[in-house]
Amino acid sequence: MIKVITFDLWNTLFVNKSYFDERFKFFSYFLEKKKITISSNVIKNAFDLSFYLPERNYEKNSHIYTEDRISKMLNILKINLVKEEEKEIRDRFEEEMLCDPPLLKTGVKNTLQELCSDYKIGLISNTGITPGRVISKVFQKYDIARFFQVKIFSDEIGFYKPHPILFKTVLDRFDCTPQSIVHVGDKLETDIKGAKDCGIFAIWFNEFHSPQSDNFNPDYEIHKISEVPNIIKSLHNF
Repeated sequence: MIKVITFDLWNTLFVNKSYFDERFKFFSYFLEKKKITISSNVIKNAFDLSFYLPERNYEKNSHIYTEDRISKMLNILKINLVKEEEKEIRDRFEEEMLCDPPLLKTGVKNTLQELCSDYKIGLISNTGITPGRVISKVFQKYDIARFFQVKIFSDEIGFYKPHPILFKTVLDRFDCTPQSIVHVGDKLETDIKGAKDCGIFAIWFNEFHSPQSDNFNPDYEIHKISEVPNIIKSLHNF
């Protein structure tokens, strides 16, 4: 009997959105105010090395925090700042999403509304520069926070999916067995692998019809988030 449905965040509930330009502009202006002259290309290279490559490496699964990324960037650029200045940069980088939130995927709110009366709903999300505390504010903005009983963010747990601790934390918080939970996500190597490794039913949200992989085997594949309720109903017939 399915009791709980968990969702991935990026490209499952929210449209993935980059805030590189906004962060880059802020940091460049910050250096200008400090009268520190560094070429745009050098700054961009430091950004790439510090912010965007590490979060795609899930081999160790340990979460990389924004303050550590900023520290690495400043070391590359050979810039020394006081703690208050580093905090100013961190806060601006982490909260940039609030200035222009990402869009909800088509059908998300209606799907959550349809599911919430019969199932408990959770979130299991890897976070990059934007932490869970900020993402939760965007949930409130879109009036979807009320659907979620549990939200698990990698920056709060300390590991990225597919590390089993994220999925086991959900099981503990909902006090349920792996057989009573379904996870929905768009990434085979994080969502599908992480769920299946813990014995959880996995639905691959393959919106853009990406090719299948022999390395990962979802239980179901969908192309619209609105297909989830019918998949859940079919599981009750097993």
